[in-house]
Amino acid sequence: MIKSVFILILFYVLPVSGQKTYFKNYYENGNMKSEGWLSDNKKVDYWFYYYENGIKKEEGHYADDKKTKWWLIYNTNGKIQKKVEFKNNLPEGLCIFYTNGKIIKAARYNAGIKTNEWNSISSYQRDNP
Repeated sequence: MIKSVFILILFYVLPVSGQKTYFKNYYENGNMKSEGWLSDNKKVDYWFYYYENGIKKEEGHYADDKKTKWWLIYNTNGKIQKKVEFKNNLPEGLCIFYTNGKIIKAARYNAGIKTNEWNSISSYQRDNP
């Protein structure tokens, strides 16, 4: 009986491996610098990053401490500058560039290396039927 109680207490006192915690990091001025989920001290799931003035800088997914899936990158005015697909911390797939909320060009990446670029939607559609 005492052994069972000790094991139960141990589970409540010691952190469980793989348990996720929400982490927040701040600039010296008190504004948020970054926030997101950690598991075993590695970034996982969705993260947000901010400029020192508090405006969102970028946001996206992590898996095992590496950027993955779609990321949104913002300019210093808080407008979307580009959307980028990542895999293993490198651009992998499409990167779409914006100016004033409109798509201005696109590029395709493979393992971080640009393999193609389109300067108009029509040229992208022509190459990707």
